[in-house]
Amino acid sequence: MRAVYAEYGFTWDAGGHHADLEDVAASYLSFFVAELDGTIVGTAGLSRRGSLERLYLLSSGRGKGVGGALLRAVIEDARERGFARLEIWTDKILTDGHRLYERFGAYRDGERVSDDPDASHEWRYILALSGACVAIFDDGGRLLVVRENYGRRRWSFPGGAIEAGETAAEAAVREGREETGVEIELDHLIGSYGLDNGFLVHLFRGRVVADEPELQPGGELSELRWLPPDLIPEPRSNALRHGLPDALAGRRDVVRENLARR
Repeated sequence: MRAVYAEYGFTWDAGGHHADLEDVAASYLSFFVAELDGTIVGTAGLSRRGSLERLYLLSSGRGKGVGGALLRAVIEDARERGFARLEIWTDKILTDGHRLYERFGAYRDGERVSDDPDASHEWRYILALSGACVAIFDDGGRLLVVRENYGRRRWSFPGGAIEAGETAAEAAVREGREETGVEIELDHLIGSYGLDNGFLVHLFRGRVVADEPELQPGGELSELRWLPPDLIPEPRSNALRHGLPDALAGRRDVVRENLARR
């Protein structure tokens, strides 16, 4: 870490801002190191409040997937400990880190001036750790799908991130209602899908029990449609791409891991 600080001209403050490193076990829920050829080249920790801390890589470890492996380890540990999201504060000049967080699905939602000796200007990123969605078919076999109004504008199942203190099933019902305006009853879990960035999404089979689906205000979605499964356009979300075949096959409680994202 000292080497990275020296590389960027940051101030090392052993007795103050970096006092947490004097007793890592007491300061962190978990702390990870990465080695290449017997040399430690990277670190990352999970704080007790559920934030990513001390993700640093030596220049010799960059561009080799080490940063992604460290971030994935923290993500998986945080989710297993019951955190719904990961908070990340990062210096604005660390653009390689920003690209890594965004590639894993984190979004920027704030900024601050840190209390470190350099009064660093930082971005805040939030990374959801798991999500839930629902597959709803009508009597004609059409699937209820929504289209995102951001990024690649993908088609997907109604759904979203699981919030703190919420079960996957509760999140699927809540997100389905928020995005389509209908009351949903779940039938069963189709499957749980672990993506290669550590994100886990749970897909349920459900049905509409009240109201008619319609696009809701808010701007996150641009379209809501009933479509035959084979006519759903691209691009499709990762959940839709991986989960739809299992939904159509009537499968239950499927577990799929390390699935490639697009």
